[in-house]
Amino acid sequence: MNFSYYEVYINALRAFSGMGFPYGADEDAAFIIAWLELNNLYGVKLLINTINKIDKKYDGKIKLSKKKLVIDLKKKSVLMKGPGLIDYFSSIIDKEKRIEIVINNCEEPIYFLPLLFKITNKVLFSHLIYVKNKKENFFYSIKKNSVKIGSNSNFEKLKKNQVKIIISKKSDSLKLEKFKQEITNHTIQNNLSKSLKPNSRYWKTLEKIAQRSYVPESLESRLKGAGAKNDND
Repeated sequence: MNFSYYEVYINALRAFSGMGFPYGADEDAAFIIAWLELNNLYGVKLLINTINKIDKKYDGKIKLSKKKLVIDLKKKSVLMKGPGLIDYFSSIIDKEKRIEIVINNCEEPIYFLPLLFKITNKVLFSHLIYVKNKKENFFYSIKKNSVKIGSNSNFEKLKKNQVKIIISKKSDSLKLEKFKQEITNHTIQNNLSKSLKPNSRYWKTLEKIAQRSYVPESLESRLKGAGAKNDND
């Protein structure tokens, strides 16, 4: 099954609308899924595996404690909470210059990646770090027009479901050790020119959910579209 980026985005958008995401939040979430799918990071599969946490359970409210750089996500989906968090921290980066955020009880850290890529025009770089296994962390280094994916075993160890996000306007010495993949404007444009191939099983589930928000045309509108005249013509 082959689809364009636009088709993936629109189906995801309709699915989020059908699951009760409000206007604006549905667009942010659809962008996350479509961007991951575009860059071979299995956005559609990730979404379907997340459904039970978000279907008719939208909660985008963010409560920052006095320790605003330590956030307990309480296992809520990043699809609901992530856009607001990244918007907030990117809005104060001019004042702070460098921000380190620790997010606890976060089960879907990769959903932050498209959001951090989206703000690269505002910052020098950002890092997304979380535990991959007992021996190493998963490390994303995000700069303008580039995402480098790998690991850095020398970085302080994080706990399970704990994420560190660094957003900065200053240079940083933290480097990747084991390079695995790079996303650039070139790879993105190349992927846009091709068809995306999400797993058919997950895609069918996505389409089924998207149909909830489908509003069929009335017979009258179809007749008008076919050239029928109304009483005022």
